[in-house]
Amino acid sequence: MSMKKITINVPPNLADAFEKADAESKRKAELFINAWLTDFFSKQTANDRLFEVMKMATQEASANGFNETEL
Repeated sequence: MSMKKITINVPPNLADAFEKADAESKRKAELFINAWLTDFFSKQTANDRLFEVMKMATQEASANGFNETEL
């Protein structure tokens, strides 16, 4: 998935903490922020999206020969 950079204002202490963080911590922060923004701007709840993914996975498993007992 391609990403696009945005700029948001944060308190100086948060900016400093992010700038000083190691690469893994920055990656985790970006994942959490992306998830939060997705929820904030989404017309679906997180549960709705989860159930949609689960439904698609069940349909794909069924199409690949899995039965109710195996699912």
